[in-house]
Amino acid sequence: MRKGKHPFENVSYFEPGEVSAEGPPDETSFLVEPTPARRQLTPRDIERNRGVKTLFNHIIPGLPIDADPPETRQGPEPFSQAIEKTLKRLNINVCPWLDDLTQAWPTLVAPHVAKVTRPGKWDNGILYIFVTSSMHLFEIRRTQLKQIEHAVRAFAGDDRVRQVRLMVNAVPLP
Repeated sequence: MRKGKHPFENVSYFEPGEVSAEGPPDETSFLVEPTPARRQLTPRDIERNRGVKTLFNHIIPGLPIDADPPETRQGPEPFSQAIEKTLKRLNINVCPWLDDLTQAWPTLVAPHVAKVTRPGKWDNGILYIFVTSSMHLFEIRRTQLKQIEHAVRAFAGDDRVRQVRLMVNAVPLP
């Protein structure tokens, strides 16, 4: 049995003064380019290429390039947006956040409004709120529509809901 450390060799992959075949990375090694399978760049790829240009405009000679520089880093896409894009691409007219809105509806609006209304459908940025009767529809439109719009935009985000509309629903509320 041996005592002490194993003797490591000083391995040099390059001779002194020899340059590696790859050389230092340049801008083209970071760029996303079209492939035969994907002929067009996505907006995300275009944004990454802009970040690469920014990175190489600010590079300091002699310093190594970060493996994941902030200029080329892509922020995570929220899972809910990925699901909505997939459903839209498959022509399925369902919205996952609408279920969350329906559950939170009694806490978002006044109790007397929650009794006669519920979120109905969401189409092209327009949220349709179902109301039990035309009389309630008239009264809510006159007095509560602005508060409902503010509550829905606060819940879902300003970019998701463009407009809130009221409509009479023939099906009674649960």
